[in-house]
Amino acid sequence: MSSSFFFLPFLFLLTVSSAAIPPPTTTATPLIQQACKVTNFSQQCESTLSQFKFPPNPTSLQLLQAALAASSSKLATALTMIKSILDASAGSKNRTLAATICLEVLENSNYRISLVNSSLPSGKTKDARAWLSAALSYTYDCWYALKNINDTKQVGETMLLVDSISILNSNALSMAFNYDAFGNNIASWKLPKTERDGFWERPGTGGGGRSGAITGIPDKSKADVTVCKGGGSGCLKTIQEAVNKARDNGGNGKKFVIYIKEGVYEETVRVPLDKRDLVFLGDGIGKTVITGSASVGQPGVSTYTSATVEGAME
Repeated sequence: MSSSFFFLPFLFLLTVSSAAIPPPTTTATPLIQQACKVTNFSQQCESTLSQFKFPPNPTSLQLLQAALAASSSKLATALTMIKSILDASAGSKNRTLAATICLEVLENSNYRISLVNSSLPSGKTKDARAWLSAALSYTYDCWYALKNINDTKQVGETMLLVDSISILNSNALSMAFNYDAFGNNIASWKLPKTERDGFWERPGTGGGGRSGAITGIPDKSKADVTVCKGGGSGCLKTIQEAVNKARDNGGNGKKFVIYIKEGVYEETVRVPLDKRDLVFLGDGIGKTVITGSASVGQPGVSTYTSATVEGAME
């Protein structure tokens, strides 16, 4: 089995708690107004884009890139604020856990936005939409983690900032959907629809997407590392040890294969973002078993950290 988890929807529009963030008044240009009409938070969109200096007739890609730049800028500020919360939380398991989760997921969100920026100029619009959907989901995870420790002004201010980032990502995702569908024809842009609205996207529409199906199962005998109960005889004792041995940032598309021999492995496995292109191979259902006992309610355990095997998609 693969160690990666996948975000299936290309479109994920999050309704965030924006009551505390009053819509600003703007004097946006007609082009910006047209582009922002397709978003769930149009006034915030207009205010954000109006802060940028564009050429006389900016392209839709330039508008979308500006929206992404605004998100990246606020993410950098939020990461600094969360690190400050973490530094001040040494005496509290719950605060330390929440701040640690928030720091991790916002770093993941920031990385996804960087992938969006690299995907759009090359026409990989479907990839960009997937990354943006993930970035948006991660900001909500952070906000929810902070909600459980919202007992100081510092945490409250950080939650407001994270909330505003969710709004920026939601708006950028709406724009990315339309850029994928209509390109520079902003006059044709419309509020995105999903399957719930009866909309089903035709396969192959829009640019981008990774091509080629994943075929074949790697040969166990050629695994990079092997894990077996008790270790020894060239085997590692735990799956986490094997994950830690994987090269950082992948191997230029080459899979790092971890063969896990038959047995019950009682451990919690964490696959960091920089451990990519991992493949877990076992001896079959009911033979190779990974089991953990973490559950919400235990000290220092949240829903986010309770998974037995947890990892982030590239």
